[in-house]
Amino acid sequence: MTRFLAAGVAFVLAVGGVVLADEKALKELAGKYQAVAVSKAGKDAPDEFVKGVTATVAGDELTITSRGKENRAKIAVDSTKKPAQIDISPADGPEKGKSFLGIYKLDKGEWTLVFTEKGDRPKEFKGGDEVVLIRFKKADGK
Repeated sequence: MTRFLAAGVAFVLAVGGVVLADEKALKELAGKYQAVAVSKAGKDAPDEFVKGVTATVAGDELTITSRGKENRAKIAVDSTKKPAQIDISPADGPEKGKSFLGIYKLDKGEWTLVFTEKGDRPKEFKGGDEVVLIRFKKADGK
């Protein structure tokens, strides 16, 4: 019984550590971003399109604006995975109820987000079939 209790406490502490790490990761991601590159299925979007893509992260909410339309989603991150993982769940529209699996990295104010609209979670920071890659710069430059 003591071993079971000790294992239970260890599990709770481990899960708690992941939750704290994820809260920290969400705080690090928080802010406004401007896209600097967008590609889908390995094809780069035109500069005019890229200039119109912005993102805002506030808590576990992500808003991506493109062509003047806001797309809202809930996000869940796991910064303990390598590379860090992100799940994007659209809040409305035809994609509501789906979950887009992705990876991300944040380095010196640049946020690279790679996800699929269908299929398995990407393993690398590059485009490919069914893969969307967006590089953002933090709007305040920090």
